Amino acid sequence: AAVAAVAVAVVGPVAVLGREELEKEVAQQEALLHGFQRENERLTLELRAAREAARVVEARHAAEMTRLNAERLTEADSVLRAERASEGHRSALLAAHSRADEADERRDAAEAAARREASERRELEQRLPPPGPPPYPAAAP
Repeated sequence: AAVAAVAVAVVGPVAVLGREELEKEVAQQEALLHGFQRENERLTLELRAAREAARVVEARHAAEMTRLNAERLTEADSVLRAERASEGHRSALLAAHSRADEADERRDAAEAAARREASERRELEQRLPPPGPPPYPAAAP
């Protein structure tokens, strides 16, 4: 009985509608279906384009990340080399300072020796008679 009521309900409006109205309703439904289908195809194409654009952006991003990581590694390597070079420069600088200190000590020693020699020379010069004709003993009258 329930099935019959549904059939009557469904058949009822169909029976009321004429064939032309039914064909018109079917045409409207098909037009709607075609419209939905075209919209679905347009949205599908739009989705594919968006996915492709996202893939391109992701690929560019990955390439940029790879480049930045390589740059960071290069910079880190440069820093390590600079630190090693700085250690070498520090060692060279310390050695140069040491050599300069030794040279200062040798110069100071040479200046002290020159002062001693000058002092000794002055003492010797003071013991010598003054320059000029040698004093002669006074002549006998």
